[in-house]
Amino acid sequence: MGLSNVVSGGIILIVLVLAIMTMPKLLDSTISLQDASTRISHVEDVISKTSISLDTLVAPTTNKNEITFSVNNVGEEKLWNFAKFNVITTYYNSTNQYTQSLTYAGTCGGQPAKGKWCINSISNDILDPDILNYGEILNVKSSVTNNINSGTLIVVVGTDNGITATISTSVP
Repeated sequence: MGLSNVVSGGIILIVLVLAIMTMPKLLDSTISLQDASTRISHVEDVISKTSISLDTLVAPTTNKNEITFSVNNVGEEKLWNFAKFNVITTYYNSTNQYTQSLTYAGTCGGQPAKGKWCINSISNDILDPDILNYGEILNVKSSVTNNINSGTLIVVVGTDNGITATISTSVP
């Protein structure tokens, strides 16, 4: 009887030691899961507070590859990471339709190079200079690779957190 008590006590002790040794791993996994959940909630909150509209799309007249438009921040989230914005244009020349992704070129110092877009100005930029706050308007200049002729011109802008807006106009 004494030996069986010692053996069962030893087994219980081994099980307890193993349980105590696995607790830190279990706690670490729980903390990692909570951290990931918190990050996802933050990203979802940022996305839900982001909203833009595109206004004042001006089709080219004299310079047949120049497009100007404005991005209006109508959401609560501040927009500043313009290098990660996506600007995509779809347009026609005499025979073909082109869809082109334009690359960010910083602040305009004149007309941007072909295939680029730049910030001409931020209207009403009173709070946080060079950051697009609610109610402020980002005025953009861009140049596409090919000349634009009659047809439809479409511009799509995507923010760094995935919110998009589209505008189109007819080119005479």
